Amino acid sequence: MLSKWRKKLVPWFEAHEAEMLKLLELFVNMDTFSHDGKQVDEMGDIIIQWMRDAGFTAQRLPKAPIPEDEPWMEQLGHVVIARTHAPEAGPGVVLMAHMDTVFPAGTARKRPFCMDKAGDRATGPGILDMKGGLVMNMFVARAIKELNLMGDVPMTLTFSPDEELGSPTTTYHLGRELKGAHAVMCTEPGYIGGGVSVERKGSGHMLLEITGKSAHAGRNYAEGHSAILELAHKILAYDKHVDLDRELTVNTGLINGGTSANSVAPCASARIHLTFRALEDGKALVDSIRSDTEQTWVQGTHSHISGGLRLYPLTMTPKVMALYDLIVKAGEAADYPVTLERSKGAAESGYCCSVLDLPTVCSMGPEGTGLHTETEYLIPSTILPRAMILALTSLQAGEVFLPFGERKK
Repeated sequence: MLSKWRKKLVPWFEAHEAEMLKLLELFVNMDTFSHDGKQVDEMGDIIIQWMRDAGFTAQRLPKAPIPEDEPWMEQLGHVVIARTHAPEAGPGVVLMAHMDTVFPAGTARKRPFCMDKAGDRATGPGILDMKGGLVMNMFVARAIKELNLMGDVPMTLTFSPDEELGSPTTTYHLGRELKGAHAVMCTEPGYIGGGVSVERKGSGHMLLEITGKSAHAGRNYAEGHSAILELAHKILAYDKHVDLDRELTVNTGLINGGTSANSVAPCASARIHLTFRALEDGKALVDSIRSDTEQTWVQGTHSHISGGLRLYPLTMTPKVMALYDLIVKAGEAADYPVTLERSKGAAESGYCCSVLDLPTVCSMGPEGTGLHTETEYLIPSTILPRAMILALTSLQAGEVFLPFGERKK
């Protein structure tokens, strides 16, 4: 069947390659900063219309419940979902991507999409992480539907607005929409040389907020209680939990505080990012951070921390490896061999493995490097081979797996 499917898919992908690149250019030239829900929703609306035009049902999902101590989530965008079948039919084979990037408003205007055909390199903010994979999902699903290759097995596509923040609102919907799927494939950036991920770290995102008391830094220093000084002590305490041998990291990546250089700081805040390989290690790390937060070094300051585990680890379960075996076969059929990668990053695909216990593989998108930087680039020549592998794997998964990732007998 692989050769039969490939024979039908090759001319379809070749005929639509220019259209794929045009849509990729449109999306790369749109700012979709995670914290700007309006920007992300504008892209989501384009996706919804495109998927409807391709014959799918597509919609925004309602906002997930927001924790009382994390009101900042209100500003995030909406999850978009597209389906071939009614929800009652189940999710079937799932293609997963995220719309948001780490780049703030104005970045796309400064660094718009650029294609260097001779150098086989395309650049622009978020082109690799992960607008390239997102566009690939859309066209792979459309190809399978138009060519009527999947039969009665449903297909579901998810587009999240907040993956770069740990998917704090998306995870709520993944648990409700994807339960019982046949298999899940996430098109995070592929590794150069055909690499896909069967293992990923988990991550946590936490927000620390500290209040103190302001005072003149010269005349009345002793009357103040510095929130920034308390923050410094806590950062050092958190850093003691870094254990690179066990792949545990704690990174205080963003800090704010104070009102002026000559005033004792009445307020301070920090965003902390955690990564871990094992779920139990992640839970223990969050507990340790909370315990450190309860300690006070600067009397008169008060601290509050919110957040916790966000992205769950992807591990090499039997179901994961069964799906990987299908990817290997798809790569052989596409004349584009794949390799197994053990990623150090986290992605929302891990939830489908760790919590939903589904066959899940990640990093199936186009190849490139430099994600989250100004030097990020995508290798255009990998788009069609990767799309073929994704399509052939999806079709195999529809035949091999039953709901909940059980193997057919």
